Amino acid sequence: MKRTDSLPPSQVQPSHSLLSDASQPFAWVLDLSSRDSASSELPENAHEVAREHLGPGPVQWAASKAASVVDLIVSTDPSLAPLGMTVQVTTEALFLDTLLRLVDPGLGRFMRPVLLQLAQGALNEGVTLAAVLRALNHGQAGVTEALLHECERRISPGEQGTIMRALVSKVVSTHNQLAEAIADMQPATDDPVRFLHETESGVLASLLSGRGRPERFEQVTRYPLDRIHVAAIAFSKRREPSKLEAATMEALESMGCDQIFKVMIAPNVLWAWGSVRTADDLHLEPPTQCNGWTLAVGLPGRGTAGFIASHDEARALQRVSMMAGWRNLGRILPYDRYGAVAELAARPERLERFLEVQLGGLLGAGGRETDLRSTMLEYLNVNRSQHAAARRLHVSKNTVSYRLRRAEEILGRDLGTDLSPLHTALLATDILGASRPTEMDMPHTSK
Repeated sequence: MKRTDSLPPSQVQPSHSLLSDASQPFAWVLDLSSRDSASSELPENAHEVAREHLGPGPVQWAASKAASVVDLIVSTDPSLAPLGMTVQVTTEALFLDTLLRLVDPGLGRFMRPVLLQLAQGALNEGVTLAAVLRALNHGQAGVTEALLHECERRISPGEQGTIMRALVSKVVSTHNQLAEAIADMQPATDDPVRFLHETESGVLASLLSGRGRPERFEQVTRYPLDRIHVAAIAFSKRREPSKLEAATMEALESMGCDQIFKVMIAPNVLWAWGSVRTADDLHLEPPTQCNGWTLAVGLPGRGTAGFIASHDEARALQRVSMMAGWRNLGRILPYDRYGAVAELAARPERLERFLEVQLGGLLGAGGRETDLRSTMLEYLNVNRSQHAAARRLHVSKNTVSYRLRRAEEILGRDLGTDLSPLHTALLATDILGASRPTEMDMPHTSK
């Protein structure tokens, strides 16, 4: 694909001076810079727009970071090697699109057309939709990792948790919107069937989008859809795809699955499904721990609809887990336990209000609040048995009893009443942490 040399000129006056206001939760991205001399490959107009609204430092930082991510993308998917320049430009635009949206959602209008134009060009040249989306996932992982690293360097430890959750939420939201827009594209080719179905990843993307035929998916993948499915998404901070794949297979097999389909989305992200013939063959309780990675597990579902629905549930759990950065490494997150949290987290302002109403004075990252919340959660997890909670917490029964009384005093209510909402709130803080929410936690609405 040829590089795009021109774009419509900006119709909006530069706003860089306005965005540097310290009250902005992500104003620090305007201070990003790099000593690396990596040159920008963006079209000139797009490069100038980015410099106007971000300044030269962040633009140079984006070019430098994008160059390192491109190497990973091309090495992971050799089919993209002939389009090295396109991958470089697209990745750089992805970094800049994210930075622009962090400082002002309205600025997303400038870089998004570049990304869509580049993606359409790649599709027109015969690159599969699955390959484009895999490259996008690699790029988003690179953006997230780079920004979290900068956040650790620039933000005080007491504020990092709040800023990181807001940052990941924003990046994931931006990524999902872009992925949906690209998935709706069609290639300029006389053979769209070949484009959609030439690989396992391609037929999967088509099936999940609702456009693919189940029988075509079964023909290409040899994975039967007329069964009961459980979807799992495994992700890790480390790029160890073989270990991630082996651990996910082991987890699904431990649940009784005798047919497994898997796709490596990125070196540290795996989508997988396991299936059984009858409900009696499925062990609904997954293993409780994993080593250095996180596994989000959807509910069982039958047939094609269940295959898709279980995956959607696992995706929702992955998104809410990533809002807390890497806090949940080493954990299994089943939807039947954490599903309500995932749905609440889709509307952060509602989650904030819900936690405030349910937990009030028990919110906060202090040791006392953490001990009280963890004790209540274990107490409710074991059907309000103080003995069992004490064993799981490795403390005495008297300690559990004291903490429960203290929690009741702070909450102002007896733990013998309806505890379902309280249990959900405690599960939410278990995944996300419990720093008191601020406006920084609220992702801006994209325009």
